Formats: sequence, C-alpha cells, structure tokens
Amino acid sequence: MPQPGRPGALQIARVLGVPIYLHFSWVIVFGLITWTLAAGYFPAQHPDLPAASYWAKALVASLLFFLSILLHELSHAVVALRHGIGIRSITLFIFGGVAEMEKDPPDGATEFKIAVVGPLASLALAGFFWLASRLAFLGAAGQAVAGYLALINLVLAVFNLVPAFPLDGGRILRGYLWRGGDKLRATRVAAGAGTFFAFFLIVSGVFRLLGGEAVGGMWQILIGWFLKEAAGGAWRGARLDETLQGLTVADVMVDGPETLPAHVSVADAARDHFARTGYGGYPVVRGDEPVGLLCLRDVLRTPPEERDTVSVQAVMTPLGREIVISPGTPLRTAVSRLAEQGRGRLLVMEGGRLVGFLTLNTVMRHVRVREQLAA
Repeated sequence: MPQPGRPGALQIARVLGVPIYLHFSWVIVFGLITWTLAAGYFPAQHPDLPAASYWAKALVASLLFFLSILLHELSHAVVALRHGIGIRSITLFIFGGVAEMEKDPPDGATEFKIAVVGPLASLALAGFFWLASRLAFLGAAGQAVAGYLALINLVLAVFNLVPAFPLDGGRILRGYLWRGGDKLRATRVAAGAGTFFAFFLIVSGVFRLLGGEAVGGMWQILIGWFLKEAAGGAWRGARLDETLQGLTVADVMVDGPETLPAHVSVADAARDHFARTGYGGYPVVRGDEPVGLLCLRDVLRTPPEERDTVSVQAVMTPLGREIVISPGTPLRTAVSRLAEQGRGRLLVMEGGRLVGFLTLNTVMRHVRVREQLAA
C-alpha cells in the first residue's frame, strides 16, 4: 500500500538499509517506453520478427532500464553513506529516480563526489551492456536488448552531465563553485543554469509539438517543467538555509502555548478552540503533563456524529519522538523535521516540561520578516 508521507508510492525493497519506493507515475513511463520499443525501436532494428518477440524484448529492456536507474541512484547513496550522510529513500518515478538525502553535503568536495558517481555508474553500465551486445551466445534477441541498454545508459550519463541543477552536472558545478566556501552563490549559479536549461527544453519541446512530434514534444515540455520547479526549489531552499543559519528553536517558538485538556470531547475542542482561534493544532495535556498533539486534521477525521462522545486523547498523536523537539535544536534541523512529519507542528520540551510550540507557519513568518529587514 502507499507509504505515509509518500502519496502514491509503494515500497518494493530495501537495499543497504535504504527503502526503495515505486511511485505510481512510474507505471506511465514504463508503459510508454515498452510500447515505444515494441512498436518502433526493435521493429526498425530487426524487421520481420513476430510481434510477440518485439514485446518480449521491450518488456525485458524496460525492466533492465529501470534497474539501471536504480543502480545510478544507489551509487549516489553509497557515496553519501560513506560520508556520513543518511539516505531517507530512493524513489523511482516518471522522470527517473531520486535519492533523498537526510541533509545537504557539508562542503563542495563532498557534493562533487556524491554527484559525479552517478554519471560514472551510468557510463560503466553503458560499457557493460555494449560488451554484452557483442557476445554471440546471447543470440540476436539478447544482443538487441543489450545494445539498447548500452545506448540508453550512455544517453542517461550524458544528459545528467549537463551543468544544470538539479541534474548531476548541476550538482557537480555547485560542488566545484562551492570550494570557495560560498554555498549560496554556488547554488544560485547552478540553479540559474538549471532554469535556463529547463526553459530551453520547454521552448524546443513546443516547437517539436507544433512540428507534429506530439509524444516527444510533450515529454520534453514535462521534463523541462520538472527541472524548472526543482531548480527554483533548490534556490529557495538555499536561501532558507542562509536565513536560518545560527538560529535555534528557542529563537522562534511560541512561549507558553495554549493547550487542550486530554479529557475534553472532540466537539468541545472544535468549538471552543479550533473555531475560536483558527489555529491548526494544540498540545494536549493531562494536568500539567504533555501527552500528545491534536491537529485539525484529527478533528476532521472524526465523524461528526461521534465528536461529542470521543475524547481528544482518543484521536490525538501520542507523545513521541516524531512530535517533540528540544529548544536548543538548530532551526534548520527543526524545519526538516516539520516538513518530514507532515503535521507542521512540534512540541518543544525540556526536562519533560512543555516550554513552547513550533509551527511551520511561525518559522516561515519569521523568515519573511528577516528577509524583508535584510532587504
């Protein structure tokens, strides 16, 4: 079933302790590649074969292509893990694959090493499949599949070497520029190159679309749009990191937050608290002891006819590491936690006491004020 926090994604394996997810959009591109190979590529390369032969080759080639993408992402993961950077997951989706790191590399040299290994892995796979395509004992079918995989891995390596963030080439460029110690400038240049390349893909895709290449043009536009959004997100993330530098949770948290008693009904909480203040969540207490977190979504998930008889403590998120943070935690770490857990709220606790409440909205409001003052 789809995993929490990864809508539409299914965990299919765990490699080196890293969960591997398959996004539902992968099915779309898998079907498109298989159809393209069976209806166009293999008939052009080996005419006069039965249709079943083309479809069998296409199915095997598509599966091995996505295995190649997975190996590409695993190469990034291995180098990141060797440098002490955890990998939350690897996800295969419509635009390929992505290895999600728990934090940014600490310096440009590490960024360079993590980024460059991906294209090198694809080049190694291209060489392996090229050699396999020369082996006579594989037969014509095996050689055809190996030849395609050699070509597609070479294309994958070359495309990823384009110096445009978030492609590996853009990360290589950022790592190289970052050597001087200015991460923000390095990210701005790499993200700018990524945005330029994205618009190039979109515009050229439109011309292909107008020229009658419907599938190719639309695919190019979609890839360009994805790269544009990713490059913009990287730049915004770098600016956020810069703004949060040196701040801790204690600098931003709400002191003495309003709380909810655990014994009150969900209906009372909705009427007397959520509707009155417009807040999206409250710490829940039993006496003076914090016991959990109640969010608006917990209220909405409770059927209206049951809200008068169900208590807050029955539907809240119980106290646990996922909703608790200490006041001395760096704010950048807290923001990652807030985004990761999906509730956008954390209880700030010290020595078993509730000392504050941190929300993503509070952090972003603080960031906007600091940016305006800096400007």
